[in-house]
Amino acid sequence: MSKLINPTLKAKRQEFADFLANSVPFLGEEATEALNDLVHATSETGKTGELNLKIKMKPIGGKAGQMELETDVKLKLPQPTRGKTILFSTPDNNLSRQDPRQQTLDGVRDVSQESTAQQQKELRQPEQRTAAAPLRAVG
Repeated sequence: MSKLINPTLKAKRQEFADFLANSVPFLGEEATEALNDLVHATSETGKTGELNLKIKMKPIGGKAGQMELETDVKLKLPQPTRGKTILFSTPDNNLSRQDPRQQTLDGVRDVSQESTAQQQKELRQPEQRTAAAPLRAVG
């Protein structure tokens, strides 16, 4: 099979950006949105993403010079890393944040309860200020 040689001079060829902007309604806008989303997602996650622009072209037989175009913009965004959770299985085959085999001690609170209690204590009792020593001149 021989290679087809394009007879159009390079100086007369339409720029691809001009084709996107003028020939296919909304394709350039859609590709711009997708590119912006891709840049944002890859910057935020530090992972790889992908943008594919597909243009399918078919001459319409019997109609001089007419072409049928089918376009598609596909975006594959990277997914953020999800955290992991450790849960305990119960005798009823459910999941719980607290180990059902672990005994609880009265008066002992977990970290989130302690943090909440500390914040409430600070709100109820304003900070007591002590009288400051008078300032003295430094020579």
